[in-house]
Amino acid sequence: MAALVACNLLNGEYKQVRTSEVRRLVEEGAYIIDSREKVEYEAGHIKGAVNIPLSEFRDRLDEIPTDKPVYVHCLSSQRSYYMVRELNLRGYKNVINISGSFLGISLYEYFTDVTTGREPIVTNYRFKLLLINEKNPRSLVSI
Repeated sequence: MAALVACNLLNGEYKQVRTSEVRRLVEEGAYIIDSREKVEYEAGHIKGAVNIPLSEFRDRLDEIPTDKPVYVHCLSSQRSYYMVRELNLRGYKNVINISGSFLGISLYEYFTDVTTGREPIVTNYRFKLLLINEKNPRSLVSI
C-alpha cells in the first residue's frame, strides 16, 4: 500500500495535506469528508466534517462538490486513499487526502489543546479506538 501511495504522489496523481494543516482547514470551513462508517464518526470526528462512508460514497456522489477542494480522511488513511483515487478516476480534480487521518489529527492536536485550553477541532480524541469483542473474537467493537 505504501508503495502505491508513494508512486501516486511522485506521479502527481494523488495529493495530500499534513495533519498540521487540518486546524486551518477547519477554521476556514473547508469541505472535509470523513470516510469512516457512521458508528466511527459518531464516536468522534472533526468538527464540520461530512460523514460519507466509503461503503456508501458511490451512491452519494451528488453530495461531493466539484467546484472547490475536497479533503478526505478516515482512521488509518486506507479508506480515504481508496476514496480519493476513485474520485480522481471519476473526474474530480481537487480531492486531497489528509495524511495521518483521524488518529494522527487527534494525537497532533491533543497536547496543544490541553496545555493552552484552545477549542478542540475534534468532538472526541478517541485514543481507545478498537477493542476485541470477547464474545466473538473475530469482530471488533468500536468505543
